[in-house]
Amino acid sequence: MKKIRPGQRHGYQPPETKCVKCRKKKRVYQRVRGEPICRECSNLPKWRCAKCGQKKIINYHDQSQGPICLDCYDRTYAICTLCGQVGEIVQRLDDDKLICRSCYQPPLHRCSCCGRIAPLARKNPALCHTCYGRLRYKNNHKKCPKSH
Repeated sequence: MKKIRPGQRHGYQPPETKCVKCRKKKRVYQRVRGEPICRECSNLPKWRCAKCGQKKIINYHDQSQGPICLDCYDRTYAICTLCGQVGEIVQRLDDDKLICRSCYQPPLHRCSCCGRIAPLARKNPALCHTCYGRLRYKNNHKKCPKSH
């Protein structure tokens, strides 16, 4: 069974573009000076995965096993305390309650750029998803957008 990658849930397929480094058609992970770069060619540090032994970008650091890549990382599936369905558990509360991805509500904070109260895409500086996307993809890292 093929793993569902982040960004591909609910049938969405992210667009693919030719990476300027490896020349393969892949999902764009970042843009450097406007040029598309895939995740494998990005400047992210690569570590040896504790499960497969290959040198890859690490998705998770397990305290008992060590660094684990995205392909080897097993997500926890259990019965959600709120909806009663089996799903990927993304939050464990102090009173042993398990929250699945569809029931999880991210905490709300004030965006330092636009002032909206919304879930954050970045904590320092505090940026909502809209402002973070505008700053990241428009190559405008010096100014925040005035309004939404």
